[in-house]
Amino acid sequence: MSVHFYLVRHGQTQLNRSRHLQGITNSSLTPKGIRMAERLGRELSDIKFTAVYTSDLKRTQDTAEHIIHNNQYGTPPLYCEPNLRELSFGQFEETKSVHLMWHAVKNLGMKQLIKAFLNEEHVLEMTELFRTLPANEQIESFDHLVNRITQTLRFIGDHTPDESNVLIVTHGLILSSFIESLEGEVPLFLLDNSRASLVNYQDGEFEVEYINRIKLRKEREE
Repeated sequence: MSVHFYLVRHGQTQLNRSRHLQGITNSSLTPKGIRMAERLGRELSDIKFTAVYTSDLKRTQDTAEHIIHNNQYGTPPLYCEPNLRELSFGQFEETKSVHLMWHAVKNLGMKQLIKAFLNEEHVLEMTELFRTLPANEQIESFDHLVNRITQTLRFIGDHTPDESNVLIVTHGLILSSFIESLEGEVPLFLLDNSRASLVNYQDGEFEVEYINRIKLRKEREE
């Protein structure tokens, strides 16, 4: 018996659209981001969720509400979990991605960046490279990020009835780090906005079933 986690990155935000880092910065969903969440809600409409967990950042809560709005089983309990929040980029919060890239090339070199991007564990490599950039504060490590979400999901799984479906709405980097730690293949630019990845939890262990797409439960039972 297991618990089925539907892991979702929030819908597109204003900062996503303008290609800025947002980390722990609050940024509202764009009209496209709302449509993306509504679309996913329709895809998951016949999944009965025992509970919904989001981070403490509003974009995840708004995304969850749009998803659940379309669910035929009504609204399950919704919990805000601070340990699901995104990595803080410190002084680089709201920096344009292109400016960060220029800064990284200047300090680390193009060869090192390309090597990190092409690495099989590119989320780990890029996160650790980011931590080496000159900054005013210490950036959270990949291992700490993975441990934070892993322990949170394990706690939820251990306190949820068997064969339950749980919706988790969180962020791109922390979610991609978790999937990569389970040897899942993460896209080059992290998991997509408002697409679900299915991870099963049983006896303290996680197993990735799908990444960035959904196969409905009724199909899995056939």
